[in-house]
Amino acid sequence: MWKACRQTSSPETVLNKVQANQEEERLNRELQLTTQERNELTDRLLCVTGGSMNKSPYFRPNPFYEKLKIKEKEVMSLLHNLNTNNIEHREKFQELNKEINFYRNLHS
Repeated sequence: MWKACRQTSSPETVLNKVQANQEEERLNRELQLTTQERNELTDRLLCVTGGSMNKSPYFRPNPFYEKLKIKEKEVMSLLHNLNTNNIEHREKFQELNKEINFYRNLHS
């Protein structure tokens, strides 16, 4: 009569599976920490370089940096408008000064 062979895992195989699972968990944690560190270093590098890494395939936009860039564009636009207005007003002021001097000289 044939006895049904029941295959059981040997203690060594179970131990290897446990060790493999532990090693897999350890490697996953290490990968997560490495990824987190890379992201932090990338963010720091973006701050230092002023965002010139935008063409990098690993570029991850920082929402705070993006808001800051938008604010910078708004301020630069406002500054440009103020400079333009300042130039216009300075030219008008010079014209008025010339006119005042003309009439002063005329009445003198």
